[in-house]
Amino acid sequence: MGNRQDGVWMQAIACLPEERAAALSRVAEQERIEELRLRCGEAPSVRIGGAERPLSLAPVTADELRETVSRAARYSVHSYAESMRQGFLPLEGGHRLGLCGTAVAENGSVTGVRRISSLNLRVARQIDALDDIIAPYIGEGAPFSLLVLAPPGCGKTTLVREWVRLVSDAGHTTAVADERGEIAGLAEGVPQFRIGRCTDILEGCTKKQAALMLLRTMSPALVAMDEITSPEDIEAVALCAHCGTAVLAAAHAAGPSDLRRRPLYRRLLSLGVFERVLTIEQKDGKRSYRMEKTEGTTC
Repeated sequence: MGNRQDGVWMQAIACLPEERAAALSRVAEQERIEELRLRCGEAPSVRIGGAERPLSLAPVTADELRETVSRAARYSVHSYAESMRQGFLPLEGGHRLGLCGTAVAENGSVTGVRRISSLNLRVARQIDALDDIIAPYIGEGAPFSLLVLAPPGCGKTTLVREWVRLVSDAGHTTAVADERGEIAGLAEGVPQFRIGRCTDILEGCTKKQAALMLLRTMSPALVAMDEITSPEDIEAVALCAHCGTAVLAAAHAAGPSDLRRRPLYRRLLSLGVFERVLTIEQKDGKRSYRMEKTEGTTC
């Protein structure tokens, strides 16, 4: 099971208890791992190429899950109440720890998760190989609005990050509404990913709140955000469009036709904001990319 250690993987598993992290530091294909799943009573598994693979390691215990959450929250869970309300903890390097268990509700709203039953550690990576796909669409002209489509775990966030970097390095003032801290991965104010020389980042608040602040204070030519998942996110897109600012965003969909079938995304398309749609497809562990103009995609 020995293997050359991958720095990104080692950074991601640093939030785990020492014994578990030591065992995972020896797994194979570390540089390809997209997610680590920890389920109480089951052996850990990793996601590679869109498919889960069980590891030949000891089952995960409830104590391990509790300790992992405490370590990820730097032993100050209350400091991360807002992100835990949304079901995750942000980690240094742009990694993210998703939480499952018993939801804690107050006045009809979820305020946190207790009795943790499983965790999903999403490993964030910078993939420069995307440059060849993105570069033909980046130039001296003003950025255009783009919606990135893919099922979960197919690299939407990674592509958004690399698009931001290339637009920014082309000299366009770019802003990132980094609600979950996954695009830039700020640590002490410093992005943990290369996201371009002309990029400003606001994280830790909703996309709508971030869009308002960024538009008022940073005069961006492009505002980037991650997955559109709520009506409030659509309001953030509309705010940018009303100010004449291009938008880069992502959505969970297998393609334009799948997008049009969903009421939330039909409302998004009705804004007429996005000039192009880029679909990421995955087959046999390999990804392909298809760019389309939005004629016929809007509702």
